[in-house]
Amino acid sequence: MIKFFRKIRQNLLRDNKIGDYLKYAVGEIVLVVIGILIALSINNWNESRKNDLEQALLVKNIIEDLRLDFIHINKSSEQVSNQMNLIDDLISKIFDEKKKINYDSIGLIRFSSDFRPISQRNHSESVSTLEDDFIRELIQDYFLKEDQVTDIFIEYVDIVHNKIRPYLSNVGMHNLRSLYNQDSSNKKLEVPLNPIILEEQLAKVAFQQLLYERKLKTNSFKKLLNEIKIKNQELVKSLSLIIN
Repeated sequence: MIKFFRKIRQNLLRDNKIGDYLKYAVGEIVLVVIGILIALSINNWNESRKNDLEQALLVKNIIEDLRLDFIHINKSSEQVSNQMNLIDDLISKIFDEKKKINYDSIGLIRFSSDFRPISQRNHSESVSTLEDDFIRELIQDYFLKEDQVTDIFIEYVDIVHNKIRPYLSNVGMHNLRSLYNQDSSNKKLEVPLNPIILEEQLAKVAFQQLLYERKLKTNSFKKLLNEIKIKNQELVKSLSLIIN
């Protein structure tokens, strides 16, 4: 093809057709430029398609992690609700001695639920590189909500691990027998905390103050868990509509 065009130029020069030669040269340059532009357009289209596929794959992976997070968040929410029920019963017992306590669940006072979402941990850096502003901001807003839950989660864990548990240990409330006498055939199973000591501590101001803090932090954590559950479902729905 190159030899063909070169031969045409040479013939035009040999026949002293300078005007035709210049017109031909300009036309050849235009064809070359058009060819380059077409090649660039195809390359840009391929790159754009590649980026779209990578973005769709990233969003798909985020959706899968969000669904796993929802399962764990829902489990934690249920656990926290049970803890709240016990705390409310104990506080009610302070003001009403006739209030009945389910001693089988009193161990929940020293139990903390978990909150370790994987979606942000796995994809925070990747999300920041998304070219689609709407998708990027949508996911980052959700991650900010997760951070809010994490902040109160840390306070919630602190009150349980660093205040409640040491207090229970110091007053001798832990029931060592409960670790060794859990035979299901035994009609009277040992509970993790000593009910007698527990009821004695309900009259103590120090314990009442711990219950006060435990209720506040647990209630705040529960509230944010419910909010992040809703946000999680909304985000999954929005992202699914975008990539489908």
